[in-house]
Amino acid sequence: MQFNANDSLLIKRTSYNVFNGNATFSHHLLISFDLSVWDRSNLGYILNVADKENSYSLSYLFNNDTGYLNFNIDARSNKIKIPLQPSLLVRKKWMKVAINFNLGKDEVAIAVNNKTYQTSKLGLHDKITARLVFGKNPLYTEVPHIAIKNLSVSDNKKNYFFPLNEWSGNNVHDEKGNIVGYVDNPFWLTRESYFWKPVFNRPFKQVAGLNFNPLDQNLSIFSKDSLITYNAQNKDLVARQYKNAMPVNMVLGKNILNTKESRAYIYELFDVQAGQPSIASLNLDLNNLEWQTVGKATLPNQLHHHNIFYDATGDTIYLFGGYGNYKYHNTFLYYDKRTDTWQPQTFTGDKITPRFFSATGLSDKPNEIFLFGGYGNESGNQVIGGKQYYDLYRINVQNHTIKKCWEIQPDSGVFVPANNLILSPDKQYFYALCYPHEMARTALALYKFSIKDGSYEIVSAPIPVISERIESDINLFFDGNTNEFFCTVQEFTDRHNSAIKVFSLEGPPLSRALYLQSLEPEKPSQNFIPYIIAGVFIISAIAGIILLRRKKGQSQAAVVRPLMVPEMENEPAETEAAVNQITQNAIYILGDFLVYDAKGMDITHLFSPKIKQLFALILLNSINGEGISSRKISSALWPDKEYAKTKNIRGVTFNHLRNVISNISGLELNFSGDNYFFKLDETVFCDYAFVSKILDHGEFTDVSLPLILRGGLLHEMHDTWLEKVKYEYEHRLINLLMREVKLFYDANNLKQALEISRYILKTEPFNEEALKYEIAVLKKLKGADYARKIFDLHADEYKRSLGDDCPLKFEDINL
Repeated sequence: MQFNANDSLLIKRTSYNVFNGNATFSHHLLISFDLSVWDRSNLGYILNVADKENSYSLSYLFNNDTGYLNFNIDARSNKIKIPLQPSLLVRKKWMKVAINFNLGKDEVAIAVNNKTYQTSKLGLHDKITARLVFGKNPLYTEVPHIAIKNLSVSDNKKNYFFPLNEWSGNNVHDEKGNIVGYVDNPFWLTRESYFWKPVFNRPFKQVAGLNFNPLDQNLSIFSKDSLITYNAQNKDLVARQYKNAMPVNMVLGKNILNTKESRAYIYELFDVQAGQPSIASLNLDLNNLEWQTVGKATLPNQLHHHNIFYDATGDTIYLFGGYGNYKYHNTFLYYDKRTDTWQPQTFTGDKITPRFFSATGLSDKPNEIFLFGGYGNESGNQVIGGKQYYDLYRINVQNHTIKKCWEIQPDSGVFVPANNLILSPDKQYFYALCYPHEMARTALALYKFSIKDGSYEIVSAPIPVISERIESDINLFFDGNTNEFFCTVQEFTDRHNSAIKVFSLEGPPLSRALYLQSLEPEKPSQNFIPYIIAGVFIISAIAGIILLRRKKGQSQAAVVRPLMVPEMENEPAETEAAVNQITQNAIYILGDFLVYDAKGMDITHLFSPKIKQLFALILLNSINGEGISSRKISSALWPDKEYAKTKNIRGVTFNHLRNVISNISGLELNFSGDNYFFKLDETVFCDYAFVSKILDHGEFTDVSLPLILRGGLLHEMHDTWLEKVKYEYEHRLINLLMREVKLFYDANNLKQALEISRYILKTEPFNEEALKYEIAVLKKLKGADYARKIFDLHADEYKRSLGDDCPLKFEDINL
């Protein structure tokens, strides 16, 4: 749990009451926890232990370039002053703190990373009934930038352990899942071990290479004229020009690091002009960024998505596999420095079939490389099609042998791994980024595989990416210093323009199963108030649903209609999934834009195009973030005007907006920290906010699905700023709808499956899985002849739009 500190408003600072009141301990009180100082410069109180007679505090102070932990008898004296090494005062650097109150001897011992400091004569007695509060407490409001985890509190008879691995909310559970404490304004770091966080996004009007340097823990981006480095620990992003021009004209930007020499090797295998360098090395000394030409070796064809690894013992660079010239490859090549050529290397043992989209990485044994998965076939000929492989091999680069470890079949779905795999610290598992590569709009997720038997679990939320060109490249890296995974995505829009995106994930990553478990109802505790409130809420929700159903059929209640494709000849109308809309204090931005005020009046007509744009811009940034600045508003709504010249028109538009929404009860337009945002209380219904929570939890309801099927997000608006929001929403939605269509189909709820598949196809017209379900349902409902007519329409549209025959065949659709 990270603490909101002194740079937050007073009411926003974190206060964690360990026992939600007082607790009694006898003879000893031992409090231990892991502590990380996020920002060394902030003064504040880490822990306060207060009984009726005395109050004791552990505080942090940075003074004269040194950080100190201070143990005090509050308002009386400082008893212990503990200096902290500068190396400990780094974000994500954890230190073990143990405070032992020896009540009988009136002594306290504090150990920091096993170095102990003691004091006595504190006024302690054999028994203490005290309040334990981390952060802001009744005596002090100063809070340092810290994070804590693995909290243990005990005496001779009882022991409490709090992993502090909550996902959300204010209740704090012990290791058994019981609610014991309460926290105000927490920032749960657990979410950062499941949800990827974007940390870098930059377009390049050129090809750029990318890698991770374990020597300085920098992500290194090799542009044409400079080296761009990103340091995860201090968040520094620095661009440094090369001393000389890069000799190689980058086509794919592939590269490998030689940490022994502290050099990066950029190479191109194909599309290199005759006589021009194809391999060059860069000295990674940031004060001497000089390129050297290494050679001019090329191959007769490109090897897209091949693997590259380095044999440090033999000082040799190896390539494996890849795709080019309509063939999948499985040849091992090594670079021969003497002849400046790529030479084949024979390996004995098990054979790896031709493939691309495999992942490689260091294994749990010296001189060995793991190779996992990929896509290809036994012959290597693309004409006969390909399949996904889910197998693991040990490649020994010293004696040139290959051993197959296992082959598995996933439970559902198909995927390939990104280039790199990462070995777990205990060497029992490896991590790989996996995704369906055949989809242009796809999603990455981190998988954790057992080295022993290939059993696996998904250990992250998905990352939406665009992979429309074969040049697009995805990598997985790990920073051992910050215990952080990095996903790097290089998206190509054409051969010469790309964007590099970097996402981070705190380690160790948490499984999807744990995330879904966190969404389940909490175990009861001795404090029944939260459950009484929850009960009231549930009863109210049920009553609301009953009321909505009773209103069904009333004229003022609009019907939400599902997506329907144009009816074919003799096609009977499907049963419509309908839901009555809330028509008081309600905002609808999925499908047709609709707004109702507190009296149930439809006020949609009051939103002129510009007011509607402003309203949508603030609303979406309020639901997805903390609001939006006036500068960004002006840039989005008046892009052709200078910011200073938009003040008046912006003010007039805001005044009109305030007037329009004035009769919506519970909707407030606020301004704080240079950000405008809407505050919506529980009386305001917004369909997008409701569905967003559904997408976060991954659980559809009878109410949510008809809301989704109303239509796309603000489908009548086509503003540039809205494109990214729409894409991210559609991507998350389609991923979950694909799961739902399968569930409905398997449950023989064919009409619902049909509606969902048609909705997906309206959003993604060439989604093959959705088309399979639509045709499979129609076969059952209307017969094969009718289903073929619908399929032929899709196939004709595919041919007109893409110029190729639809790869899916009607005869092959048998779910």
